[in-house]
Amino acid sequence: MPDWQNITYPAPLRAGDLIGVTAPSDGVADKLHPRLDLCVGHLKALGFRVIEGKCLRSSDKEVSGSRQARVEDLMGLWDMAEVKAILPPWGGEILLHLLPLVDFERLARGRPKWILGYSDTSTLLFATTLRTGIATAHGTTLMEMVPNQTGTLSQKWQDVLSVESPGGITLHSSAQFQSNGANWFDQPSATFNLTDETRWCCMQNGSPVKAIELEGRIIGGCLETLCSLVGTPYGDLDDFKQRCAKDGVLLYLENAGSSPASVCRMLWHMKLAGWFDGINGLLLGRSGGKDTKRFTYVDALHDALDDLTLPVIYDVDIGHRPPQMTIVNGSLAAVRYSDSKGTVTMVFD
Repeated sequence: MPDWQNITYPAPLRAGDLIGVTAPSDGVADKLHPRLDLCVGHLKALGFRVIEGKCLRSSDKEVSGSRQARVEDLMGLWDMAEVKAILPPWGGEILLHLLPLVDFERLARGRPKWILGYSDTSTLLFATTLRTGIATAHGTTLMEMVPNQTGTLSQKWQDVLSVESPGGITLHSSAQFQSNGANWFDQPSATFNLTDETRWCCMQNGSPVKAIELEGRIIGGCLETLCSLVGTPYGDLDDFKQRCAKDGVLLYLENAGSSPASVCRMLWHMKLAGWFDGINGLLLGRSGGKDTKRFTYVDALHDALDDLTLPVIYDVDIGHRPPQMTIVNGSLAAVRYSDSKGTVTMVFD
């Protein structure tokens, strides 16, 4: 594993830069190519050039190609000096099996570039930042980048990735979020359906907290996929905590769609593995799963987290119920919460 000392930030993204598009997890089937074409076209309209990898426009057995083909696509784009960012179309299910083939030493030796995404893509983001010290970006995906997208928070990805280092940016919680999205097969150009009021919440030792401020090196991703990294060489959070001991660590997690009971079990698994030990705070995105009459998402949080002294801010603009903030893994973050709203300020130092 590369012996990194400080977080390395890729160069700021600028209009005219070349963006590589590949699917290290699942690819885009024929029926959704109209949506993909629209989003690629929108990237070009924003002023970027686009190069597509070979593993993108197909989906078979939950992946865009063989393990070897996908890792060659990824590493090939990384090695291209002209490519400044890599945008997967979305996540998937089993990117985990790609990690043993990823040459993290080669990533560390090369010129850093942004990788942006969430869901299963966070498997790669998390492992890359932990193992190389290269900052990665957890935020909206290419398939959500349609023209005239509603709201502004998800579209801030371009502002975040264009920040000079040293420098910083502040993101504010949204006004509304999406509970039910459109069917992209029938509506290729559909935007977010922002209908519900955004309200962040906070608790500590199981009791509500009205206002709080947290700081630390921020790191995290999708709960379902990161839970599978616990105890592996790609999820060594203890090493990250040690390297960032001076600043402390903020961990964020978001539930893609698991039931409250499954969320409870995954949080307990992480807790028993020591993931929450010694961190400055925990941020949890809006849950993509469905509550039941017997057990809700909030019930799961209380069951797993009430005995911890660390602050927990939940229903944050992170994850599968857009819009979402673009969180830069490894950046020095200051989170401020008050009256159901919040801000995240990230410093690229």
